[in-house]
Amino acid sequence: MPTVGPITSTIVPMAYDSDSIGFGGPVDITGPAIGSVSYHQDAADDLSLTITVEFGQPSTVYRVFLVCGPSHASGCGFRDIGPVATNVVGQGNTTIVVPFPVLRAPPFGPGYRTDHLDLLVGAGDLSKGVLTAGALNYFVCRERVGAQAAQPTEAERQSATGDPLGAMASGTDPLAGP
Repeated sequence: MPTVGPITSTIVPMAYDSDSIGFGGPVDITGPAIGSVSYHQDAADDLSLTITVEFGQPSTVYRVFLVCGPSHASGCGFRDIGPVATNVVGQGNTTIVVPFPVLRAPPFGPGYRTDHLDLLVGAGDLSKGVLTAGALNYFVCRERVGAQAAQPTEAERQSATGDPLGAMASGTDPLAGP
């Protein structure tokens, strides 16, 4: 059972963290490896994520949440950044680009970032499982290099507090600290 945690490469494993019937164990960012996330920042400072789900729930549309913080318990906010759909055998993939203004806006912000992804059918809905990938390590500049300073739009500022698991966020996360 792999543990999802700080990895300096640009490919991180995705774990089937848990679901409403307990497959995958407790919500603690460990579980069977069921896919991967490849990520990089492009020349515009946007974060590009290529998500591959190999063993998710069949015929499911997961919402992808970029979560501030390396663990569920330390989640300091999140954004729904897009969907990934699985086919009848639970496989799916997508590429999502998170624009620089979103990365610069709260709850994220400038500096060195260590965040994670949660895939759920909706915020707080574990009915089709919690798929987790992280930690994603990247850097957000205060201003986009070579571009005029622009404030994020209202849509780019939309975020929620905590972790998308809500009350299910575990205090036993290995990355939560004391």
